[in-house]
Amino acid sequence: MPQSKALFEYRLRESARARHVRLRVTPHNGLEVVVPRGYNPARIPGMLERKQAWIRAALERTEAERRLHGPEPAWKLPDEIQLPALGQTWQVTAQEADTPWAAVRETGPGRLLLHGRINDEHASRAALARWLVRQAYEHLAPRLTELSGQLGLAFRRVGFKRQRTRWGSCSHHRSISLNAKLLFLDPALVRYVMVHELCHLAEMNHSPRFWSLVQKHHADFRAHDRELRKGWKSVPRWAD
Repeated sequence: MPQSKALFEYRLRESARARHVRLRVTPHNGLEVVVPRGYNPARIPGMLERKQAWIRAALERTEAERRLHGPEPAWKLPDEIQLPALGQTWQVTAQEADTPWAAVRETGPGRLLLHGRINDEHASRAALARWLVRQAYEHLAPRLTELSGQLGLAFRRVGFKRQRTRWGSCSHHRSISLNAKLLFLDPALVRYVMVHELCHLAEMNHSPRFWSLVQKHHADFRAHDRELRKGWKSVPRWAD
């Protein structure tokens, strides 16, 4: 709900998945403050004051984009979901129900049913996002395991999130995190991201030795690295 007793107007959203406070600025919602459950909202005005330079810049940037591209279209459920990484297309149908949530269920090959609180944008997007992450675990995790064996670079565990700025990361604990939004990219780009993160198991840097190792296992890495920077344009709004 909109808040006013602060330096900026903002929307407050409580998330069971959030571990830290997160600020988002979008043309549709303006400034949104996402907080973990139990977070004291009285702390928000002070935080917004400390972050005001970033917020003002983000609001100005968003307003400039809005003027350039026009108003953001109203929320609409996707009729179809394409996952190029898997070569799959899903037809989406919706069924409204009197529940406080929305959920996605597979009703057959290439068919999804979104049911529950389907007119609530946050609930619907959250349900589709959970489904997307499940697809990533089901299809991308085995690919990473197979590629790890081929390259001789063993990782300890893999997790999938929906980051807004990174396609993947690798920790010193040999854990790899991949972005579930990779499902919207071409398989060759997905392979490049996986090779990139697996090579960090041997070189936790971006030194010449690291890039030499990447080239050894993925000859087209330069072209794919450039293409990957534009990959965010392939992510649909509901998954953003």
